[in-house]
Amino acid sequence: MPTSLKLPLPLLLAMLTAIAPLAIDMYLPAMGQMAATLNSDIHHVELSVSTFLLGFALGQITGGPVSDRLGRKPVILTGLTIFAVASALLTFSTSLDSLLIFRALQAFGGGLAVVNATAIVRDMFDGRDIAKVLSMVAMIMMAAPLFAPMLGSLILHMAHWQAIFAVLGIYCILVTALLVWQLPESHPKHQRVKRHPLAGYLQVIRHRPARRYILTLASAYSGMFVFITASPYLYLEYFGASEATFPWLFGANVIVLMVMNRCNMLLLNRFSPVQILTAGIALHVLSALALLSISMVPSLFVLPVVLPLMMVFVGALGLITANTMGTVMQHFRDVAGSATALMGVIQFSGGALAGLLWAHLHDNTPVPMMAVMVLTSGLSALALFSARHADREYATD
Repeated sequence: MPTSLKLPLPLLLAMLTAIAPLAIDMYLPAMGQMAATLNSDIHHVELSVSTFLLGFALGQITGGPVSDRLGRKPVILTGLTIFAVASALLTFSTSLDSLLIFRALQAFGGGLAVVNATAIVRDMFDGRDIAKVLSMVAMIMMAAPLFAPMLGSLILHMAHWQAIFAVLGIYCILVTALLVWQLPESHPKHQRVKRHPLAGYLQVIRHRPARRYILTLASAYSGMFVFITASPYLYLEYFGASEATFPWLFGANVIVLMVMNRCNMLLLNRFSPVQILTAGIALHVLSALALLSISMVPSLFVLPVVLPLMMVFVGALGLITANTMGTVMQHFRDVAGSATALMGVIQFSGGALAGLLWAHLHDNTPVPMMAVMVLTSGLSALALFSARHADREYATD
């Protein structure tokens, strides 16, 4: 790593990747106010989460192969510029349609930039070190979803919801300036891919274990996106929490996620990434089944019971994400951008679809939310079982 780099690489990458959770989580407490201003309802405003996820996925699938050809840094800076411009435009939204259009543009820029964070780690590290560094990045980055709803709630006390997007734009400008100054180019010209952009995706897709591990991660992440999309309904409407209380309820899940990421770093000294991943998937599935079971008995579905189970469900991703990504990325150095993009686009597209499924099934009870979470966690378990089987087959080929 260059000696002129003053800030640690994990911190720089955490500040970059924080763009996504800040953009998703900061405005959650404002959805009620936004619905009133835009002459809509909170249920339709929540669709802006799925819109963001789809736009983010499109940005990732574009940015990955482009960075394999042109380098990581130019693509990152282009994406951050688009994100900042879209954030400014969002402050002028006067209808639900304009909100969704500008959110899609904002997400596209964010996807272009953020997709390169994992690719940079792969450029510079190997083996278990990939999972360790990614866990470190995730642990630092988790401060964003922890404090984002609190910051959004604080902004609402001082200004209107449009100020939230103004703050996002200012943060993006500051991160851009810092990365211009400090971020090294990790993908030198002699390592850049000259093939057609689709060639990198085909290389990843044809790798049997990799594509199944990607589905494992995407399915698990879809469950978290269902939680993010539905959390305003669950906490603000169903449990009747206030806008000031919502960030604390939301943040409890993030704290467990941070702790799990720290535990993952320590566990990697004794266990393989796949062993830890398997434990994480088991926790994910069991907590989802427990939540669905109690959601069918209203007397049991109370906040003191739901909150700890939801913390386990979300926190399990601390044992899943870095280990899955590290396992996949180990196979793809030359096309790290394409591999990262493929993981990202499937994650965020799956999350958007799961959120839309919940929106379609929503009946003003928590049962559909928990049922979709069971579906996504169950798919992640099946994909992991298939991936481990493919690993054994691949090793004998």
